[in-house]
Amino acid sequence: MTHAKAIFFGEHAVVYGYKGITIPLAEMQVDVTLKQTNTVQQRDKILDFIANRCDIDKTTEININSTIPVGRGLGSSAALSVAVARSKNITDVKTIANDCEKFIHGNPSGIDVNQVLSDSPLLFSKKDGAEILNFSLNSFLLIIDTGVVGITKKTLTHIKDNFKQYKKYIDNLGKITDEVIPYLKDKNIDVIGEYMYKSHKLLQKLGVSHKSNDEVVEICKKNNAKGAKLTGGGAGGCCICLSDSLNNARKIQNSLKEKGYNSWIVTV
Repeated sequence: MTHAKAIFFGEHAVVYGYKGITIPLAEMQVDVTLKQTNTVQQRDKILDFIANRCDIDKTTEININSTIPVGRGLGSSAALSVAVARSKNITDVKTIANDCEKFIHGNPSGIDVNQVLSDSPLLFSKKDGAEILNFSLNSFLLIIDTGVVGITKKTLTHIKDNFKQYKKYIDNLGKITDEVIPYLKDKNIDVIGEYMYKSHKLLQKLGVSHKSNDEVVEICKKNNAKGAKLTGGGAGGCCICLSDSLNNARKIQNSLKEKGYNSWIVTV
C-alpha cells in the first residue's frame, strides 16, 4: 500500500534544476494483493511491465484497490509500482518504481517516486534529490479533478521548444519555491495562498494551463480560498486549493460540483 502525491510548488521549474515542494496525500491510496490462479492473466502493457519487473508470473492475479485517479498528476503510476513491489515483499522498492516510471514516462525527475515513498512533505531537486521539509499548516486542501487528462510529455515539450521565451517565468517559479519555505514553516497560509495564485499566473504564461484549470482557480478565488493553482504537468489534470476551515472547504467543494468538478478534501 502507498499514497498519492501533489506538487505544491515548483512544477516545470524542477525540470530545469530548481527545487520543487511536494506533499503526500495520505487520504488517497492504492493497495495491491496477489492471488495465484490457474489461468494466464490479461494485463495492459504498463501493468505487464511492472509485473515482469517484480517477477510476478503470468498466472498470478494482481488485485488493485485504488482511490487515486489515473492521469491526473497525482502520482498514480509511481504509487502503483510501489504497491505492486510491496505486495511481492521486494526489498529495493525504490529501484523497481524508478525503472517502471522510466518505462511509463521516458525520463522522469524522480519526484513522484520519492514522495509516494514518504509520509512527509519533501523538498526536491534533480541535483540534491529529496529531503524532508517538515511543515503542517493545520489547514485543508482540495484536490480538484478538472476531468481533462493532462499529457505531461506534451507540456514538457511545449516549454522545451519555447524555453528562451519562457525562461523568465521558469526562473520566477523557481524563486517562489525558495521564498515560500519560511512561510510554510510559520503556517502563514495567507502568504502561501498568494504564492499559489502567483504560481498559477506564471503557469498560465508558460502556456501549460487549460481553460478548465483557470475556471477551477477562479471558482476557488470567488469562494474565498486562500490560494489555488494547477498541480503537476497541467493542460488539465488536477488543481489544488487551500482553505483555512473545513466549512469553507466544503463550500468551495459544493461550488465546484455545481460546475461539474469533482474534488477531495485532505488535510495539510
